[in-house]
Amino acid sequence: MSGPETVVRRYVHAGCVYVAELCRPPAKNAFNDALYTQLSAALDEYEADDSLHAMVLTGHGDYFTSGADVKETAAILGDGTLRPPSKSPSCVFMHKMLDCKKLLVAAVNGPAIGIGVTLLMHCDVVFAADRATFWTPFLRIGVVPEFASSYTFPHLLGPTVAANLVLRSKVFTAKEALDAKIVGEVLPTEGFLNKVLEEIEVLVANKFNATALPVYKTLLRRERAPKIREALFHEFEQLDRRAANGEFLATVLELKKHFTNKSASKL
Repeated sequence: MSGPETVVRRYVHAGCVYVAELCRPPAKNAFNDALYTQLSAALDEYEADDSLHAMVLTGHGDYFTSGADVKETAAILGDGTLRPPSKSPSCVFMHKMLDCKKLLVAAVNGPAIGIGVTLLMHCDVVFAADRATFWTPFLRIGVVPEFASSYTFPHLLGPTVAANLVLRSKVFTAKEALDAKIVGEVLPTEGFLNKVLEEIEVLVANKFNATALPVYKTLLRRERAPKIREALFHEFEQLDRRAANGEFLATVLELKKHFTNKSASKL
């Protein structure tokens, strides 16, 4: 029997940089249970290996990620089995990412939607290709903000940027994301990942004390870490409530219908 499909490609660059590549091109690298589970395993592997000093998260193909896999979520919720979102692989992954004491780098190679934007708030360094875009249409599609973005967006980016992201569902270009401090640097799309890996390799080889980083991250985040976890708890609390009363399923089914009709219209 063959094992589970690999949806996160993992490899080591230059002996010290761990790369986790979202690899579901037909779904534009949408997050499903398998992807969350394999990313959690990647974080565990990265943290356990003392020879690895940076983890780079990127996407395979044209997209960084198209966000949550609506079709799979609809199938899970629609089979009659109630699974609270707080017990899902997504919750496990989010807590593992928050717990990570080592360097986390995002290399946003293309469009980032939903979780593809919210997870950037928990990375230490964020690069974007100049073709990348950033979109969090939570209010537009009627879902609860995720990954503590109800806290991180207004407090780390400011109320104006938060309103543009969530209330207006504004699509940010890479340049706009840089100006808004969603990303730290924009690089040309051509050769993007190679350039990111070169920069991170130099960083961890010449300008980096790996043993000091956990202390630095703890001190830097000591004030906001409890508030981020509290926001994450309340977001999942709302998701659980909406799942229990059927609101979440109704929203997801409507989204599935919308995207199915949108795909059909292109045929």
